[in-house]
Amino acid sequence: MLERLSFSLGGPLTADRWQVEAVVKDRKVYAGCRCYFEQEEPQEELPKEELPSGRRWLRKLEKLGIQRWRSRFVPEDPARVATQWQLLYKEEGKPQRRITGCGAYPDNWASFIDCLNELPGASIRQENHLESVRFSLYEEVPLKAGGKKIPIREKLALDRRRRVIIYNRHKQELGAERHAYEVPRAIIRLLDMLDRTQHLEDKWPSVRGEEGPQLEVCLTRHDGTETVIRCRYVLAELPENWLEFLTEVQHLMGGIGGRFFRRDTYLSESEVFR
Repeated sequence: MLERLSFSLGGPLTADRWQVEAVVKDRKVYAGCRCYFEQEEPQEELPKEELPSGRRWLRKLEKLGIQRWRSRFVPEDPARVATQWQLLYKEEGKPQRRITGCGAYPDNWASFIDCLNELPGASIRQENHLESVRFSLYEEVPLKAGGKKIPIREKLALDRRRRVIIYNRHKQELGAERHAYEVPRAIIRLLDMLDRTQHLEDKWPSVRGEEGPQLEVCLTRHDGTETVIRCRYVLAELPENWLEFLTEVQHLMGGIGGRFFRRDTYLSESEVFR
């Protein structure tokens, strides 16, 4: 069980900084929070008050598995100026751990900040990152030259909280197939890769008639905001990170085929059911 926790967050790009402390005494949780400006110094110890729902809060914190976090988190680009944070974490009967980061975070960072924001007085700004994406691709293709066309539907979903990639294919008269992949760290990387496109919600092609593959994109952010886009599947007009994103997803799925992963817009008739 937690004995005490001390958390600080700030950096050269943040207007304010946060100091959060929590201690457990006689199975009760006492917590204190303080927001201060860059020129101020952190206090040696914050005044604390009992948390009425302390046991519930502790259970939520324990589920995060902080004891399994590595000791230091650094960004891929060390030269980038970024938010710095430190966590001192002490469990009963165990030595205190010091965990630090600068522009890099554990996979479940968002859940950790949500947990801290349940404490009285805490309102730490949460990065409004991309939480999940869902793609639905629809196209009609001929079974053979000049023959009857059948609809093909493919769905691809990436979910940060569930840590899974799900891919479904349905071919009318030819059945359906479903693939699911649990790849926790890769999910974070893939969603962040797509999210690096500035103004992502606006970087999709406009609908131009009914010919060719049609794509529906559903983007959900951490604050619950959901954006749905319907457009033509025109690869040259998709967001700038699209091909890199698509290549990574396909690699994680073992090189799986499908119309969604084609680099061209249309397939020849011999390639339809590869």
